Order: sequence, then C-alpha cells, then structure tokens
Amino acid sequence: MSKAAQVTRRTFMTVAATAAVATTACPRRQTTNGVKVFKRSGKGVHVSNAAKKHNANRLYKTLFTANSDSPHPGDNSYVVELIINRSLFNKLFANGRTIADFRLHL
Repeated sequence: MSKAAQVTRRTFMTVAATAAVATTACPRRQTTNGVKVFKRSGKGVHVSNAAKKHNANRLYKTLFTANSDSPHPGDNSYVVELIINRSLFNKLFANGRTIADFRLHL
C-alpha cells in the first residue's frame, strides 16, 4: 500500500466526527401524514423476558398511558416516541383505544 493511500487514525476520526455533526445538525424531514405514538423500550438496559415481549407488541396513544403500562413493578423500560402513518394510527386506535397490541389489533 502506498503512503498516499493510507489513512491515519487522526484523519479518520476527523472525517467521522464531521459526518456525525453534519447528520445530527440536519433538521428531520417533516411528515405531513404522520402521528406521534409512544412505545416502551428496554434497549440498553436489563429487562425481563416478560418486559421484552410486552414492549415488542404494544403502542400507546399517550405518554401517560405508556408510562402507566408496566408489565411488573421492577420493570426498567423507558418510553420512546415514534411517528406512524395516519391510516395505521386510525386502524390501531379505533373505538377510543389508548393501547394497541399488535397481536390483537392487526
């Protein structure tokens, strides 16, 4: 490999940092047909198998409902926001539902 083709660690880190700043500084694309929903997540923390199954299959209409629906008292899951299509939102949260379970409502 020639000397000119080698990339030093410093050059790589500079390019990577610049790319990271450029992608995080860009504004998110606004969705005109999207609706905000909430989901419990155990990513990055230790959660039980019951919590994993509970988190994987449910969406919530409100933040309060998501915070209130823990599978058991020792659950470490946290709540994250998602944007879903309005037609899917209407299907999942029909008839005044505040919790949508994919196993039942799809």
